[in-house]
Amino acid sequence: MGKLNVVLDWFANTNHTGFLLAEKRGYFAEAGLEVHIDGEVHGVMDLHGTDFVLGPQISMLDCMSRGVELTGVAVLTQRSDSGIVSLKESGITSPRHLEGKRLTHWAPRWFHGVIGEAVRLDGGDYGKVELVPMDVGDIVATLGTVADATWVYANWENEELIAAGKEINFINLADVDPLFDFCAPAVAATHQVLRDRPAEVRAFLAALDRGYQEAARDPEGAVLAVKDGLPAVSEAMLVRSQRHLAPLLLDQRGHWGAIRPERWERMADWLVANGYYDRRRPTEYTNDFLPV
Repeated sequence: MGKLNVVLDWFANTNHTGFLLAEKRGYFAEAGLEVHIDGEVHGVMDLHGTDFVLGPQISMLDCMSRGVELTGVAVLTQRSDSGIVSLKESGITSPRHLEGKRLTHWAPRWFHGVIGEAVRLDGGDYGKVELVPMDVGDIVATLGTVADATWVYANWENEELIAAGKEINFINLADVDPLFDFCAPAVAATHQVLRDRPAEVRAFLAALDRGYQEAARDPEGAVLAVKDGLPAVSEAMLVRSQRHLAPLLLDQRGHWGAIRPERWERMADWLVANGYYDRRRPTEYTNDFLPV
């Protein structure tokens, strides 16, 4: 069997149900693959000695600018599910309302560029936002205490807050401007595996397509089938989270993974124009390894 290693962008959660299903249902094995999936990755994105790595498009481009040889080969959702979450009592209902509020942030310079642009487009001043440097591990304990808002994926942190009985506001950044509907999370492959093992890459992505089609078709059954590989939260939260994601997983053909060029190109061009990415590359992304 061909052996492939995958590093997730975070701990396994409902964004990754398709991976866990492909393993549990034997889709990888049927394709002649032995796939090792690792998570709990934080900090600056890198290959970590693996064949595939997950993360937002912006982190992938940052890797490329540092000489890391990878190419985006799939995107997890057909519309970005990331944005700014806050407690309802904070009154933050649009990016400009972050003025005078405490926003958590992490290290990359592009973080401030992207969120600053969202605030600017909404008529606000990012310079008036109080920045709190931290990697948020416990969203419930963070909001309303050390910070007022943070950038999250709606499928997980929002559901954690709701499960804790919190009333929240959520600003999906893709609603602010199409620029922010970039590819996140996405799947990248090393140039080596694409060059030397293209048939295995195609088989791997085809198995994921099967897994995510199941997650879209039967979100409750899918997530409960792999709950042992997910954090120890209530089944109700897992089901809510997977149902939230289900409409976002597949394209109009009913398949998973396709990177729409406009999603990638808008953000990549903006990053270059604003000095957050050095130059465009012809190998940034491809749909050539996805099922036809």
